[in-house]
Amino acid sequence: MKRLLSAILTGITLFTLKSFRSVDTEQMDAVSAATEKTTYTAEDLRNLQDFILAKSKGSELEGKPYDLNNDGVWDAFDLCLMRREVISTNNDVTNNKTIVVYFSRTGNTEKIAEYLIDITGADSYVIQAVVPYTDADIEYNNSSCRANQEQNDKTVRPEIAEPISSLDSYDTVFLGYPIWWGQEPRIIDTFLESYDFSDKTVIPFCTSASSGISTSEKNISELVPIGDQLAGKRFSASAGKNDVKAWYDTLSLTKEDK
Repeated sequence: MKRLLSAILTGITLFTLKSFRSVDTEQMDAVSAATEKTTYTAEDLRNLQDFILAKSKGSELEGKPYDLNNDGVWDAFDLCLMRREVISTNNDVTNNKTIVVYFSRTGNTEKIAEYLIDITGADSYVIQAVVPYTDADIEYNNSSCRANQEQNDKTVRPEIAEPISSLDSYDTVFLGYPIWWGQEPRIIDTFLESYDFSDKTVIPFCTSASSGISTSEKNISELVPIGDQLAGKRFSASAGKNDVKAWYDTLSLTKEDK
């Protein structure tokens, strides 16, 4: 059902984007005026998308300025407008030297990454597998499931869909992932071996039910040359934005990096 809803939203969004070009100048001026004093973030995008997909209730977002075209409803058109505003804001920020890169299968790591993106104003890139992982693929109690087989073979390198072209312009890379069988997923190894990190600061962060981050940190440090790898942080599924901010504030980054 979730996939069906997501597909429907995608279809509506694509349709709305096509229609977007035909909106008259007067309407666009009204939208620009409505959003002029509002700065939208990745968290706002996620909130509105969750509302449209009925994952959250309007009462939970009371007072949010999500009616961008002032028509009295929150819909896919507002989502498109918000995406445009977020992209425009990001493009106005020059010389961004930090990027948040993450892989998330169930959404837990994605949530932490979005908090971090919001806190830092960093660019972002989502690692996605060419062959997506299903629920059955990560069934912990199934010794023959895909993830279990991959984690037991350190030579496996799952292929990444739409790899980012380059990381050359970034000095600092936050790298997020879930802990699978006590380690980073093998697709993280694929990512690390695809780029040069010898002059970069890499900061891991992960999500897990109980396993720590130390084994994955060691694996990462031994896999490829890294300029400076800072101590990472493991977050639970219930961690909030304040938890992420508290960790970020402890990092020994330069003022320019922050």
